[in-house]
Amino acid sequence: MSSEETAATNPNAYERELIRPTPARRLQWHLETLAYRVFEQGLRLLPLPWLASIGRAAGGAAYALFGKRRRIVERNLRIAFAGERNAKEQAALAREVFRRSGANLICSLGTAANDGRNVEASITMRDEKIFWEAQARGKGVIAVLAHMGNWEALAQWIPRLLPPEVKVANIYRPLNNPLMDQRVLAKRQQHGLRMFSKDDNPLAMAAFLRAGGVLAILSDQRAGKIGEIAPLFGRNASVTPLPAVLARRTGAALIGVSLRTVAHGRWELGFHACNEAEPTTGRVMQLLERVMRVSPEDVFWMQDRWKVSRTRPHRPPGKLPRGYCAPATKRRRALLWPDAQGSLPVPPAATPDDVTHEASPRAAGEDTEAYLRRVDALADLPLDYVVAALPDTELAQACRKLGLGLINERAT
Repeated sequence: MSSEETAATNPNAYERELIRPTPARRLQWHLETLAYRVFEQGLRLLPLPWLASIGRAAGGAAYALFGKRRRIVERNLRIAFAGERNAKEQAALAREVFRRSGANLICSLGTAANDGRNVEASITMRDEKIFWEAQARGKGVIAVLAHMGNWEALAQWIPRLLPPEVKVANIYRPLNNPLMDQRVLAKRQQHGLRMFSKDDNPLAMAAFLRAGGVLAILSDQRAGKIGEIAPLFGRNASVTPLPAVLARRTGAALIGVSLRTVAHGRWELGFHACNEAEPTTGRVMQLLERVMRVSPEDVFWMQDRWKVSRTRPHRPPGKLPRGYCAPATKRRRALLWPDAQGSLPVPPAATPDDVTHEASPRAAGEDTEAYLRRVDALADLPLDYVVAALPDTELAQACRKLGLGLINERAT
């Protein structure tokens, strides 16, 4: 029996509870839904500019309170803008990312609560000709999106652009609370948006595109084992191959869509052309990067985008992409940790081969964690993992605290 079949026939405790929920779980779902409905009623009372101000304040507080999430954002920005922005500029950008994320979150909830009323007044468009030219080809349109801006306004605005016979859809992750999930689905469908689950068959998505539909795909999240390894902001990552695969199979046009904050409660919807002859995952990531660079402050950087595996950091998940893919320009950094005699370990081969192995002298009596922090700060890009000659408990603890991968030479 395959691992997939085993997982399907032996769901974990949480999955079993979703299939056959206990009375306590059902009560939790109802209470969560009730709390959200009360919150939603409050959102209806306030205009979007006020909600944006409240969200910015909440985001500023989150920056101060949630250190782990702050460090993830700072690392993401350090990788994305290495060599472009100095440390002070990156720190200021990280603070603004939290404020903007708070504003966009609260405004998205407020837009949903008001069923899209006044959404036209909050959105302006730029380069919409790109969208119309792609749609006029008649083979469907794949819109490549990042998590940025007031995504609820985007979801409600795009269907209003098109004639009734042209359908719009996006791909979503079902919520863990089925009552909330049904509520979100009903609201989206009310505005003419079809919803594909991330677990739906891609053949259904291809048929939707062949019928001339517009399919929005959020493409900036980690794809894990099912992804392809391609550079994003010059650093290799496991990324979704879905936009490129669907474009090749259906002939649908690829465009990028950005949503940039221009004032409290106002956003600019921008369209970006992809004129490449062969749609590949590498080219889709280049398009996505252009989208994200329109307003990095509006991008939701809080997922560990270039996550490092604790035990296999030299072999990230994913497979090599099909077709053209630019080489990574930002190599991963690995520190070689000597044994007691000063001999450096032999690092295991990295796949892909995008790792720079380095060694740095350690001062007498220097604390392990302080040493790792110092080595990390020696370059624009962060340190990713350590290769040790022998197991070292103090080193393992420091790597775990700093989010670094660790390989023991004898274990490889």
